[in-house]
Amino acid sequence: MQKAAQKPPTPKTEVSKPTTPIEPIAPANTPPAKKTNEPPTRAPETPVPPPVQKVEAAPEQKPVAPPAESVAAPIIPAVPKLPAKRRERPLPPVPDQGLIEKSAAGPLPIVGRDGREAWRVYARPFNAQKSKPKIAIVLYGLGTSATASRAAIQGLPGAITLAFSPYASGLTSWIREARTAGHEVLLMVPMEPTNYPQFDPGPQALLTTLSDKENTSRLQWVLDRGVGYVGVVNFMGSRFTRSHSHMRMVLSALRKRGLLYLESHSAMRNVIGDIARTIKLPFAATILQLDATASRLAIDSQLRETERLARQLGHAVAMGFPYPVTLERIGNWAKSVEKRGFSLAPVSAVSKRSAR
Repeated sequence: MQKAAQKPPTPKTEVSKPTTPIEPIAPANTPPAKKTNEPPTRAPETPVPPPVQKVEAAPEQKPVAPPAESVAAPIIPAVPKLPAKRRERPLPPVPDQGLIEKSAAGPLPIVGRDGREAWRVYARPFNAQKSKPKIAIVLYGLGTSATASRAAIQGLPGAITLAFSPYASGLTSWIREARTAGHEVLLMVPMEPTNYPQFDPGPQALLTTLSDKENTSRLQWVLDRGVGYVGVVNFMGSRFTRSHSHMRMVLSALRKRGLLYLESHSAMRNVIGDIARTIKLPFAATILQLDATASRLAIDSQLRETERLARQLGHAVAMGFPYPVTLERIGNWAKSVEKRGFSLAPVSAVSKRSAR
């Protein structure tokens, strides 16, 4: 008997998978997103802690806290390390025992018996031609995100100053790591904004409703969180910094401890500057926020404006958060800023102390 002919097997048909990723849908009333290699960013006005809330209404209340890691923040890629020829020399190890006052809460900075002060001893060495305009860039909100903090520390030039949150865990280690990479360090002092308590700077914030004794205690809590910083910068504080009596108390306390003060609200530079000059406190003020709009074009524009103001005034201080796009644009800008006739300086190099 002849066997029936077997039918050839039917080939399996595979469904091709899409190779192009699906782009996110743009929010309403916004132009279509351009295809770039720029990582996603979020607006820098998101306060901490979650949930995410709207920014403070008054312009002078900026800058605000960067998003905590617990909020769905974008993944921050590591910034490439500096090439070997640009690796930074570590700053001297800390602490300097002659600048330490022991307290029940921890070590506090103090002016040494020989007159030495932390803002000078812990400063990054700086030598530049006096004819060159100086630009100081300060990144702040560090310490709450390990990824962002390490990217800023390891990926940016040491002349860029880093400001850490007093609420950061392992703050002593962060300060040590930053100084090892050549960065000067500031601590952030939380202060009362105009719409407090809707926006809360945290449990140790300085408030206009507290007594001088209570505010001094809170300030000391911030100052004993670590060792090796040159000074402090206010966090929020649009109401507190407008109180002449409260700010005089704070600045006088910093003067006694040999620290400098950086004012983040450009609108308050003259008021705070007057107090600082009266008590001979080293002082600087920011001139603009780099990433109020967190995009490449906006940040590049702000960096150009910083250069223009530095040429006009002799120096300029600009601030930003360690967002991916901010780290990228500052890193790119810093590569050629010296060639354009500027000196990239730590914040101590632009701080002034003078009497009336």
